[in-house]
Amino acid sequence: AGATDEPISSSVSTTGGAYQYAVYNSNGRVGSITTSGSGTAFNTSSDERLKENIANAADAGALIDAIKVRQFDWKVDALHQDYELQTVVPAAVHAPADETEMMSVDYSKLVPLLVKEIQSLRDRLAVLEGE
Repeated sequence: AGATDEPISSSVSTTGGAYQYAVYNSNGRVGSITTSGSGTAFNTSSDERLKENIANAADAGALIDAIKVRQFDWKVDALHQDYELQTVVPAAVHAPADETEMMSVDYSKLVPLLVKEIQSLRDRLAVLEGE
């Protein structure tokens, strides 16, 4: 199949929650794209049944501090952006083995780090405020 300007589309006849696309492996459904009456969610598995050795995460501040936020301009349209993740949070970066393929970023992988750091900041703020 060649490249096309036509988008791939999916629709359902309900405004309630609906699966537009689902991804399965031997563990069952491990990802999906779902829609509601007003939004789209890109879901990945996070079921406790798929995990072991579950414990509270360590402080994420050092990882957050290590992310080098870089400024750059996209070559194709000169749009300016700020970020660089591959060396600090490699799980968020898809680097294909074939170096001719484009790299990509899954920003959702940063959410747990950011939440943990916010929790840590809130704890420190509570101590400073004497709560």
